[in-house]
Amino acid sequence: MESLLSYLPIIVAISCPVGMVLMMWYMGRSNAQGMCGMNMTLPTQPAADKDAQITELQEQLQTMQKQVRALEASALLVEKQSAHMKSL
Repeated sequence: MESLLSYLPIIVAISCPVGMVLMMWYMGRSNAQGMCGMNMTLPTQPAADKDAQITELQEQLQTMQKQVRALEASALLVEKQSAHMKSL
């Protein structure tokens, strides 16, 4: 029994890398089959839907850019007020 316990640290140290290799092998095997055997074809969208989505994303980008500019301006104002308060 004691001889078996003396091998326990070695078994624990080896089990982690062996488990990682087995996981990598299994994941690589399942990806070769297409995500666990599922058919991974991308849905096709008509060009009009894609154009509408692009337009919507561009509008969102413009809105976000405006919000960033407003936040930057307010941060500058806070910095100026902070500097003014420190000088008093």
